Amino acid sequence: MSDEAPIKRRKSDAERRETLLRIRVNDAEYEHLQTLASEANMTPSALVRDHIGKLKIRNRSDEQQRVAMLNRINANLNMIARWVNTHRGAADTIEVVSHLQAIQQAVESVADQQRGTEK
Repeated sequence: MSDEAPIKRRKSDAERRETLLRIRVNDAEYEHLQTLASEANMTPSALVRDHIGKLKIRNRSDEQQRVAMLNRINANLNMIARWVNTHRGAADTIEVVSHLQAIQQAVESVADQQRGTEK
């Protein structure tokens, strides 16, 4: 056996990392990153590079629109429930059922949109 150090292969241009990313973090965030990297037996840079493609970014404006739509649906449900409770004897079952079906379709539409954003 030889006492010589192994020869390192020179990285190709595609493998070479020359762009530097600087971000500001507070002390707690820095310590958390250091801890995570240490537990994974990685450098903080390697940990961040490893997680770049694995993170799921949420579109907050889409979420806000869905919440607003669900709030409107909830308001409709409350109005229907209030009407049914007020007019128990005169409640037109067909009308109530048609309103409930419209609400069900709206909820399913929101659920379909949510499933589409999770793919």
